[in-house]
Amino acid sequence: MRQTAMMGRRLSWWLAILALLLSALASTAGPGGVPAAASGGLAAGFTPVAHRPANQAGVAPRRQSAADPMAGYQRVFPPDDRVQQSPTTAFPSSAVVLVAGRIVDDLWVVCSGALIGPDVVLTAAHCLYDHEEGGWVEELAVVPGADGETWPYGYEVAASVVVPAGWVELGGPEFDLGVVALASPIGEQAGWLPVGALSSEELADPSFSYTVAGYPGDKPEGTQWWAGGTGFLRVTDDFLFMDADAYQGMSGGPVWRSSDQVIVGVVSHERAAANVARRIDEDTLAFLEDVCADAGCTIGRERAVAPQPEQPGQPAQPEQPEPGQPPVAGPQPVFTVLEPARYGRVAPGSVTVRAVAVSDTPVVELVVRVAGQEFAAQSGELAASLALGPGLYTVEALARDQQGDTLRVLWDFVVSDDPGESVWFDGNGQPKAERINATLRALVEAFRWHLYGMSWDGIDHRADMPTHAEEIVPGEPVPVWVSEAGFDQAATEATLRSLVESFRWHFWGISWDGNPHGDVPTHAEQVLPPEPVGPWFTPEGQPIRENIEATLRALNEAFRWHLFGATWDGYPHAELPTHAGME
Repeated sequence: MRQTAMMGRRLSWWLAILALLLSALASTAGPGGVPAAASGGLAAGFTPVAHRPANQAGVAPRRQSAADPMAGYQRVFPPDDRVQQSPTTAFPSSAVVLVAGRIVDDLWVVCSGALIGPDVVLTAAHCLYDHEEGGWVEELAVVPGADGETWPYGYEVAASVVVPAGWVELGGPEFDLGVVALASPIGEQAGWLPVGALSSEELADPSFSYTVAGYPGDKPEGTQWWAGGTGFLRVTDDFLFMDADAYQGMSGGPVWRSSDQVIVGVVSHERAAANVARRIDEDTLAFLEDVCADAGCTIGRERAVAPQPEQPGQPAQPEQPEPGQPPVAGPQPVFTVLEPARYGRVAPGSVTVRAVAVSDTPVVELVVRVAGQEFAAQSGELAASLALGPGLYTVEALARDQQGDTLRVLWDFVVSDDPGESVWFDGNGQPKAERINATLRALVEAFRWHLYGMSWDGIDHRADMPTHAEEIVPGEPVPVWVSEAGFDQAATEATLRSLVESFRWHFWGISWDGNPHGDVPTHAEQVLPPEPVGPWFTPEGQPIRENIEATLRALNEAFRWHLFGATWDGYPHAELPTHAGME
């Protein structure tokens, strides 16, 4: 949930100041990787991987934030219930931190986090290591209790940053948490929050009161906001699904129990109808303890500052009298490993495609299809090596467990020698006209068919693609959105706006103008107020690559689920309607 390019521009003054401050402290921490010693008791994938940021500032940033690889949807659930915290000198506001760092050149990221000890910050792994934008963060500082231009406790730079090996190697959201070990104990002034691995029964209690805190990119720059919730939408072994409001910039922010500010989750990413936090469990606690044992930081067991009555809290709720598993979307397989990473890039040559699926009963069949080849295993794990040349590849995987329950997943990756190339843009940041036109054409034609029965080729496609229409009508022409000269801004903005607004109405009843639209089918039972869209271009007419890519990804993945029941991340999405029969 790092802030979008729009937010980055609004933060230019903030980051320019921070760059100068980091330059002044360039000698605080030396560059280079730091191998972390791991204890033998850590869960698979949680071996710490450490890095010492250079903390040497370069030129003032021109492009202040990267596209968030975890963000497909930025969900503020109407009405917007977030509350600004100002002043931020009262606990626990003082322990919530703004995290800012540079990955490569002038590419900055802005996230949130929380002090969990006098000299350690808990945040999201994707704020510290970005697979798509060059790897490790190099300059990084944290500002406890930032309140716009007011920094009541100053700031501190990172001595080291640490993420799980599973994040570096796999990029899976279950590993999306990271640690910033600070150069000095600034938490002695600002205070810190405790962390706790609560039981599934307590977290799944419908009356469980929680708070999400951080620095959202759609609010005034550098201001801290909280959103509350009662009852998580869903609790799994690794994740907490929330309808509390969040926005890009809040990645890494704490989710705490309202009654005592014990951190139970770290804001990670969004799904179609939920914001998602990485749950604090015994594995993550062991990871945190191992990190600090090696880095010399301290995780506080007691708060350094007594809580102030800034936030009304409810007393802790009793656990459910009947023990059981947290609510899930049915006894289906889930994919815990998908490789290569979604929308990731690998070099041409021998490429390993790997999928791992688990379920409540043994997985007895796993089928993977890619590049015209099919591979199968009679277990929950499959790895296949293929010789792949440059291009875009789509992987389909289907898992079936002993009870006959299945789950299908589709994901894309790029094979290229250029580390800056993505699905829709080349390494120089120029749009791939053929690819973008093909994606938009497919989305427009699929949605026209699905809503109105408009067939792009005059053929009845009801046998393989659902539609709400009762009769088939001829299709209509689609524009050319990108040519050799670049984007047609008017056509691109109009199409993206139409797709996003129609998508929101069809799924959730979010009306683009506040009125009901009986002529457009919807799965919702109520009409919700409009939400903003875009921007996809700067005021000067330049395309905002990260926003365009995020929108195309979100639409592409949501349509695959809605029309065909193919998940994009390996998990079923009960919160998102689908026309596919779930066995």
